Amino acid sequence: MRSMLNCRRGSAAFATVVAMIPLIAAISLGGEAGTWYVTRHHAQNAADAAAYSGALKLACDLAASSSVTCSDASTVDYRGKQFAARNAFCNSGDTSYPGSRCSTTLPTGTSQSVAIAQLTSWKGETGNFVQATVGQQQPAFLAKFLGLSTVSIQAMGTAKVVDVTTPCVLALKDSITFQGSTTVNSPKCGLASNSTSQNSVDFTGNGLNVTNVGSISGGGGCKDTGGAQCSKAITYAPPAPDPLSGLNAAISALKLADFTGGSCGSSLKAYGPANGTTAPCYNTTWPSGSATLSGVYFLTGNITINGSPTISGTATLILMPPKFLSSGDTGATLRITGNPTIQLTALSSVTTAQVPSAMSTVVGLMSKLLIYDPEASSNLKISGSSTSYFNGITYAPNADVTYQGSTQAYDCVQVIAKGVSLSGNSIFDNTGCPASSVAHSRYVRMVP
Repeated sequence: MRSMLNCRRGSAAFATVVAMIPLIAAISLGGEAGTWYVTRHHAQNAADAAAYSGALKLACDLAASSSVTCSDASTVDYRGKQFAARNAFCNSGDTSYPGSRCSTTLPTGTSQSVAIAQLTSWKGETGNFVQATVGQQQPAFLAKFLGLSTVSIQAMGTAKVVDVTTPCVLALKDSITFQGSTTVNSPKCGLASNSTSQNSVDFTGNGLNVTNVGSISGGGGCKDTGGAQCSKAITYAPPAPDPLSGLNAAISALKLADFTGGSCGSSLKAYGPANGTTAPCYNTTWPSGSATLSGVYFLTGNITINGSPTISGTATLILMPPKFLSSGDTGATLRITGNPTIQLTALSSVTTAQVPSAMSTVVGLMSKLLIYDPEASSNLKISGSSTSYFNGITYAPNADVTYQGSTQAYDCVQVIAKGVSLSGNSIFDNTGCPASSVAHSRYVRMVP
């Protein structure tokens, strides 16, 4: 017996077994904590996806408030919870969202929660925010020995809807190009392109001065052959909807039968305003030499302003589309050559008496509209100087416009075209343009 008591064989094994008990407990507790970390990671993914998706819907709602169609009829709350569900987090019993990966039956003692909130400020910054809070509560196991009966895991994601400065130069399909030693001043509005090409914003000149602008954005990339201008551009931005698109169908549907009055009344010249003494009319001729314009003009044929006349007045020029006069009619064009003095200001508003009745539903879109050119093949060139100016909105949805505007400042100078090339010196401002004529672009970003 005494020999057995003095025997040390097996003592190390016994000590090892005793030491292994807390070691195994620590490893197991660490494993349980590891599952908490994984769940927290998944919850953060769900919260970020929910906040971002809810903010995209909020951006859509804000666009609708700016007279732009928003096709998503769901709510911000719905979109946020839908994308949380796609990341396997749902409120209990709320698992029917399309694409949901939520389990209809959670383990005993486990519950989930998803909350979506719209905020007008976040960490001292004002704006439009969507915040998603995602949580999961589950029972503790080995952690009970530490006094924890349940474990609550939460994650939060916040996204902001960022307004790109409303563009007063908008290229609807092609690039916006800066040529030569261009100087652009548009501190109250932006320059934008919806093109998704690698050169949606294209700086091709040297000596460019585009620092005094609200923003420069493109739906694709930026190309710069003359310096470090691309650092100023927001690339891969969402497209800005065309605010004047309603004019296209209305004007293209016009027929000769919609116009009466022939010569616009005997007291007016042949190229006189379209609101004649009897009814609206179209114009088949254009004045030679200097002229003072007044009213709305529906123009046909190839119109050339050349030499050095002075064309002035307050008017809206509508270039008629192809096939208006006949099946072989190619539509009106406007060409400016020589060194004319052009001082044109758009009408502040257009009444139904100044247009054919077929256009009565879109007459509101003609306020501050200076030139409408629907031609796909025309390359409209607008040139201003210290004495010449185009005060209003130039709209050429199917043409590439080369614009060298005036150095004078006006409160409504916009260019909306298929593509826009800027050269020379130009000042843009849309603070005085009608809200229905101002384009809007927004994007969503996550904020810490």
